Amino acid sequence: MSAYMDRKLENLFVLKYLLELKRHDLEQKEIYHIQNRKINRLMKRAYEIPVYRRKFEAIGAVPEDFHCREDLTRFPVLTKSEIKEWITAELKKNPKKYQYYHVYTTSGSTGTPLKLCASPRENAYFAANWLRIAMENGVNPIKDQTMALKDPAIVARGKDSFLQKLGILRRHKVSFLAEGKVIAEEINRVKPDFLYAHRTKLMQTAEYASRHNVKLHHPRAYASISETLTEQSIRFFRKYLGNRLFTSYGSMETGACTFTRIGNIREHIVTNDTHVINVVDEENRLAKAGRMLVTNLFLYEFPIINYDIEDGAEIIRKNGIEYITNIRGRRNDWITLEDGRKYDYHPFYAATENLEELLNFRVIQNNYHEVELELVADPGKKVDKELLEKEITGKLEQVITDYDMKYHFIWKSRIEADKAGKLRFIVNRVKEGSSE
Repeated sequence: MSAYMDRKLENLFVLKYLLELKRHDLEQKEIYHIQNRKINRLMKRAYEIPVYRRKFEAIGAVPEDFHCREDLTRFPVLTKSEIKEWITAELKKNPKKYQYYHVYTTSGSTGTPLKLCASPRENAYFAANWLRIAMENGVNPIKDQTMALKDPAIVARGKDSFLQKLGILRRHKVSFLAEGKVIAEEINRVKPDFLYAHRTKLMQTAEYASRHNVKLHHPRAYASISETLTEQSIRFFRKYLGNRLFTSYGSMETGACTFTRIGNIREHIVTNDTHVINVVDEENRLAKAGRMLVTNLFLYEFPIINYDIEDGAEIIRKNGIEYITNIRGRRNDWITLEDGRKYDYHPFYAATENLEELLNFRVIQNNYHEVELELVADPGKKVDKELLEKEITGKLEQVITDYDMKYHFIWKSRIEADKAGKLRFIVNRVKEGSSE
């Protein structure tokens, strides 16, 4: 069947793959048997691709050497720059081959925007896995209405598929560039059963509701995706959108590969039948805490194997199953001291997480000895800004031991997202190696 026909039938493939995935219990050890079979099939496919054939040859391996996720720690790591060079070249060389494929670009929030490509069937698998995650949190994709924030170009097309016209897989799309006011109005107009968006956009929506005393519709379930949740944002979301909150971890490159359940926002279940997540140390050995290497098990056109997603995490084990916890945002988001020491967002998170007067914050480093902290106060609480600044500074000085560091506090009504609609906790403007 051609890619053109696949695209026409894509929603049918979504249903087919959803039924397949729903048969798997992600919290039973048998899930690893399914994962192992998929690893072996994927490695056989990868061996046919020149980019990956060279990786096999570099370590003197063949596909039959890879039977389980532990074996993948021997395989060379895939980087963002490799993906960018490989896929860009292929799309340029064979434009007709990929004319009916889904080609999309990541936001580049880490500094490296990527052009990605998925076949209609692969795209259906992305959707099916996400629907499975929603169903695990009580969403019925047959009957329920979903509201999602999407690329403005997708929203502008605004066409329903045949199935959606029949009331199946109904989706209401809003631009991810929309302001909180617009999103709040759409939530109350559409009254979605299921809502998902980046944390930043949910925050903008809840802040609008707070400032204007707007009561928001509470979805049956809603998800904050792509960005780390703070204790402040969790409290705030539950106040304005209800208690049915869960989160999911993933990326444009890999798709959603973990999720939490409503009521347990910190313990991430791995979708081991669609992905592998190995947490490794600096020498790529399996570890309890470290960086995550992610493998997608259903991408065959442009496989993503042993991908350094540039995030960190910890693992816990229960009844033979690994769960992901304490996901740490982009590892290249940090402040830098003149002696080379680096600190990610955790010291700042720890300094603010129990301050209920705060809704949001961002850290901006302009030089080695000056850091700006942008803070948003809860308008419904009485805030002693001077006292809070002193408390935060004291906590930071206990961890970031640089007595020349000056913290400048900037109080704002809101923190603006970047051009891609995301909000990064740390913005580092220091050119390393300079004294400025």
